[in-house]
Amino acid sequence: MRTLFLMIRILLSPLFWVQSIKRLRFFVHDNVLAIPRLSKVGPKTTISPSASLAFPENIQLGADCLINHNNRLYAGPNSRIILSDGVMLGPDVFITADHFSLSMENCTEAHSGKAGDIRMGKNVRVGAHSVILPGITIGDNVAIGAGSVVTKDIPANSIAAGNPARVVKQRP
Repeated sequence: MRTLFLMIRILLSPLFWVQSIKRLRFFVHDNVLAIPRLSKVGPKTTISPSASLAFPENIQLGADCLINHNNRLYAGPNSRIILSDGVMLGPDVFITADHFSLSMENCTEAHSGKAGDIRMGKNVRVGAHSVILPGITIGDNVAIGAGSVVTKDIPANSIAAGNPARVVKQRP
């Protein structure tokens, strides 16, 4: 009974409704309205309802790609994200091709100072909670270990992992 009263109290609170409306707004803006604006979407590509796509006109997705739960693809106004056929992103992967601002008040000034296109070759697998930074090229048939932070290009037919990600094995 106590749990029921707590749930009712939460449902009637202004905080619950403010947060719910914000979540709905981001879902509609960053997913539902963004998907039709993608530069390219290949056949059999799956995009999770919880994925967020910023600057979708600068994002290209090949065939048979998986954009998983809570993936964030941030292309930026002057940079692109290009995923070739068969790319699979694990849950909570963050890919950014653009820099971030120093503050909310001064949002036009670059923080990291780096923006650059991200290109992923065919049959790339990116493990859960990984981060791909601006200007990175990942070759064909690459696996990125979970939780990796990719700060440099990864050659084809390799396995990379760590923070920063390093090639740990070459595939035959």
